[in-house]
Amino acid sequence: MASLHSIPRFLLPRGPLLLRPQSRALVPLPSPAALRHASSSAKGLSEEFRRRQAAQQSKATPVIPQPDKYRPPSHGKRTPNRNLENRIYGPPISEEDKKRMATKKYPNMMSPEGTFSHWFLNNRAIHLWITMGILVSLAVAAWYMDFISKTIYVSLIPSRKDFLHHPIESSRRFVEVYKMHMEQTSQQYSEQRLKKAEDIEKRKQYRLERQRLAEERGEEYVEDPRYYVGEDGVRRRRVKRWFGIWE
Repeated sequence: MASLHSIPRFLLPRGPLLLRPQSRALVPLPSPAALRHASSSAKGLSEEFRRRQAAQQSKATPVIPQPDKYRPPSHGKRTPNRNLENRIYGPPISEEDKKRMATKKYPNMMSPEGTFSHWFLNNRAIHLWITMGILVSLAVAAWYMDFISKTIYVSLIPSRKDFLHHPIESSRRFVEVYKMHMEQTSQQYSEQRLKKAEDIEKRKQYRLERQRLAEERGEEYVEDPRYYVGEDGVRRRRVKRWFGIWE
């Protein structure tokens, strides 16, 4: 197959420039006089460098004197005496300036003495009063929610509007409802105690009846070793403790 260089240019298709043969420009070679090998040393450059280095070393370091006209007060010409009590630059502070500075409110700093914010932030009594007020309010709210959830007289409790319009009558009514709730709770607990006492008495009579039947048959009544009868006549299960674990 013939190469692109052997085909005439007018027979080639008009495609991208990459497919067209381009003539390469001849790069002129440097003259042998301008070439310098790495082993050869540049005498002219080294002599110039030495001359400049010697000129810089011969000159003294320039020192710019500091004028006293523009010296700040924080950097005096003399070394400051650290033993002096008054380290404030400028004229002495008068009593009026001290009072004004003591009561001045600076940004991002605590309030000065004598102001309301300073008294409020540093008074322990008012912080104690606020803390105890919050705790008491939470305790009252928890008690009220528990009372509302357990009482059966919810419909008799006055509403919030009644408390706002008639606070005295609503308070009296609330106290009466609370007394009724306490009486009902006491009656309920007394019934539970009576029921428990009846159960204990029934168990005792049942155990005595079993003992009597065993004696009539001539058999020996053996108590269950897992249970015992206490001084109050209640039959309870024996609890054994093994390695800190209750059985």
